[in-house]
Order: sequence, then structure tokens, then C-alpha cells
Amino acid sequence: MRRLLAIANPISGRGHSLRLVPRIEQLAVRAGIEIKISLTERAGHGRELAAAAAGQGFDGVMAVGGDGTINEVINGLGPHGLPLLVVPQGTGNVLAKELKATRKLDRYVRALGEWRTRKRDLGQLSTGRLFACFVGAGFDGQCTKAFAERKGSIRMVQYVPIMWNAIRHSDFSSVVVNGEDGKTSGPSSYALVSITPEYGGPIALTGKAIADDGRFDVLTIHERISPITLLKLVGYAFVRRMGRAASARFMRCTEVEISADEEVPIQVDGDFAGYLPVRAKVLPNALRYFQPD
Repeated sequence: MRRLLAIANPISGRGHSLRLVPRIEQLAVRAGIEIKISLTERAGHGRELAAAAAGQGFDGVMAVGGDGTINEVINGLGPHGLPLLVVPQGTGNVLAKELKATRKLDRYVRALGEWRTRKRDLGQLSTGRLFACFVGAGFDGQCTKAFAERKGSIRMVQYVPIMWNAIRHSDFSSVVVNGEDGKTSGPSSYALVSITPEYGGPIALTGKAIADDGRFDVLTIHERISPITLLKLVGYAFVRRMGRAASARFMRCTEVEISADEEVPIQVDGDFAGYLPVRAKVLPNALRYFQPD
């Protein structure tokens, strides 16, 4: 019998993860597998649990939580590791939407019973950290920095004032992107290195990205991020027409380096991750995952 380790963040979704426990147990019975549930106790615990899963005889891992929990689990599994099943419980759930993940666990019965998985790319920073969606340098890095400095969970209504304040502190102008074969874009105010077409909700900053093509889609913005600029760019992204923005530039590459002559914060899969410079490469088909029916 195959064994699945369910790693759940008990505070994700305002505690809803805990209420899923009986349904996870029912899923195990229906799919004919064994599932063990482990609750995370601190930041980084999800990574530790996932890293130990293979050595403990598990055949796959379920991540129950938000983007942060899922990123921890992916980094614990490592590239080409055990297959992952995502049950979204957070606010953004960017990767979960890309994987068509759902809280309706009965939709995973057949995939688990047949042990049917799919593959997609991962990105890896020079530090070894893995990411499944994107790395942003500039405005969104400033936003995640502000979120990280706040204590407790963030409600959707708090996003607007935090983002507004971030705009006031995002006057960057020296962001330069270098890809392989001499590809260069800069200087710019913002850069996004993306595996996914979606950025969050209905917003698609790199709408032509394909998650399993072995390449990054890189977007750079060559004007200051002001409130007017932001509204304009969001409008283009909402209708999936970022290519029509006069200040937008695109490139595709398998390796990339982003640098700046100023202190520019970065985000990795929605989490604040320090400052430029940063280097990353694509790991083709490095993530195996279960997709619901």
C-alpha cells in the first residue's frame, strides 16, 4: 500500500486545515492508500517534514496550507523528489490555482488510486532555494517586505494600504536583467522572472508563459511605478495584454541574473526573500504533482 504524508499548517485558512483532517482520512480509505497527518509547529517545519518523508518510507506528500507552506514543502522535497498533492488554504494560492488544486478532496480519489502524476518546471536560486511560480524585484518585493514586518495574519482588506505605502517606497530605477547568450534588459524599475502565466487572481503579467517549456518568461517595466502606472499595468494584465504596455519588455531564458545599483527587495513565490542581486536557473519538469479530476 502506498503511503502519503499530509503536512498541514494548522493556522492556514483561519484554522480550516484542522477541520479537513476527517476528510483526509476518508480520502485515504477511498483511494486505497495510507495517509499520515503531521501539523507544522513553526516556520520552516514544513520543509523539515518533507525532507524526511522519503527516508521514512512515504511515496508522496500532501501540502495543506497557503503559498508559504507549499513553498516550504517543495523545498523540502527537492527537485525531482516525491510527488506533491496541494490542498490550498491560504490567501493567494498562486501555485494551487496553476495546478488546478482544490479543497474538494474527493476529486483526488482517482489520481491517488491510480498514482497518476503530471510534471512542471521549477526554478532554483543560486542559494539552492526552489520556487514554483516567480521571483519579483522591486514593487512586489517592497510589498512582501512590508507584509513580513507585520505580525499575525494579513486580511484582504489590509492589502490596499500596504500596497499604497509600498508604492511610495518603490522608486527604483537601476534594475538590470541578464540572461544567457547576451540577453539583457535594463535599467528598469521592476523585473519579474516567471514560470507561470498567472501572477495572482485574474492578473496575468506573463500571460504567454508555459509552466513545462523549460524556460523563464521575464518581464521588465521601464517607467517609475506610480499609482497611475500601477493602475494602467493592472488593467493590461487583467485583460492579458501586458505586451501592449509601452514600458513593458519581455525575454525568455533558462538562466537569469538580476542586479541593481540600489537596495531593491525581492519576493520569491510571494515571500520576502532579501535583496538583489539574485541568480536563478530553470529545472525542467522537476516537480511531480497530482491533479484532481
